[in-house]
Amino acid sequence: MDEVTTSEAIRVSDLFVQIMYKTLSQNLISELTDQTVSFPQIHAMRYIWLHKNVLMGDLAEGLAISYPSATNMVKRLEKQGLVERITNPSDRREVQVKLTERGTELTEQMEQERIARLQQFLSSMEESDRQALLRGLHSFIQAAVHEKQDIAFDICLRCGSQASNKCPIAQTHAMVNCL
Repeated sequence: MDEVTTSEAIRVSDLFVQIMYKTLSQNLISELTDQTVSFPQIHAMRYIWLHKNVLMGDLAEGLAISYPSATNMVKRLEKQGLVERITNPSDRREVQVKLTERGTELTEQMEQERIARLQQFLSSMEESDRQALLRGLHSFIQAAVHEKQDIAFDICLRCGSQASNKCPIAQTHAMVNCL
């Protein structure tokens, strides 16, 4: 591959990442929460939503953060009434985290709005361009994680209840947490 193609790929992929982050995450969080909830907190809430009730250790692992960081994040979300912690009475070390009704509503609202905005972008594209985008993204992901199981695990979204056998990471590696 030539240097011009590589340079253009870097430029376009940087723009793609920024557009996805700003329009489908950062702006959305600001609009729906008045910036009272951070992006990492929304990410944690989405993880809990996808996996239902999760243990604190599973949340930390799923978000690729330390147990103390997960605990601190959950404490902040709990203060806002978005999650609740349930300690196992027979083993106080086991703490389950679940969304409150308010947390579930916010997470579902975020998800619905993200989908609507992405659909709006995609619907403005020609069908052949949408299909080319999907093929290209799948191919890129598979090429990037083909040799690197650890990278695949680190970037896996751990989609829980929304897992699909069409996931390019799952198709490249036998990812237990993807399917």
